[in-house]
Amino acid sequence: MSLTPTLAKTWIDRWDRQQEGYLPDRETMFAVIADAVAANTDRPDPLVLDIACGPGSLGARIRERLPHARVIGVDADPVLLELARTAYGFELVDRNLADPAWIAELPAEPVDAIVSTTALHWLDRDQLAALYTESAKLLRPGGILLNGDDMATQATDIDHLHDVIWTRQIEREGVGDREGWVEWWTAITAEPELSAAVAERDNRRWEHPADNGVTYDQHLNLLRAAGFRTVESIWQYGRRRIVAAVN
Repeated sequence: MSLTPTLAKTWIDRWDRQQEGYLPDRETMFAVIADAVAANTDRPDPLVLDIACGPGSLGARIRERLPHARVIGVDADPVLLELARTAYGFELVDRNLADPAWIAELPAEPVDAIVSTTALHWLDRDQLAALYTESAKLLRPGGILLNGDDMATQATDIDHLHDVIWTRQIEREGVGDREGWVEWWTAITAEPELSAAVAERDNRRWEHPADNGVTYDQHLNLLRAAGFRTVESIWQYGRRRIVAAVN
């Protein structure tokens, strides 16, 4: 048997639910990013790169907002890529963003938007700086980069406030008992239709930091140094922000 779109979407729905246990406003972040992409383009069919795309949740929301958008996902996890490919039919680039060679796999045409959520903290500071620089080169004039993530601070009192706010938000939304990251991965590794992808994932064994420690201000500075002309936050909840950078 092979992985079917129905089974892939079942696993992605389960992924989305477990992610909401950590990010109760994840769908709001998706909606803000999709709206920003739509507002920043005059085309019904923009070319959008979803970097560190995982199983394609953000790209799917963008295509719901812009049905004719061309979404290209970039990720290095064969299990998540297989889910995205089967469920959504996205064009996918199987490359680690820490390796600049991923750029060579993209079509030779200007990109309208580059988007990402809760993933780029896995790149160290130098890798993130290089990614921002390459992104500025890929985007057309006026194109936009949107990065939604937890962005560190250098103030312990603000970090404490964030932790309290985050805990209360999880309690209010009633998502504290959701399946966890480890439980989801334990379950999907037993899925027969994904055995080849699971084996490939085990072979790769890539290393990355759990959190690069790059602060919000440092994100802004790296984006400006990369050449973006306008850089600012367009959404925030505690330390979680969506930073927009316009080329």
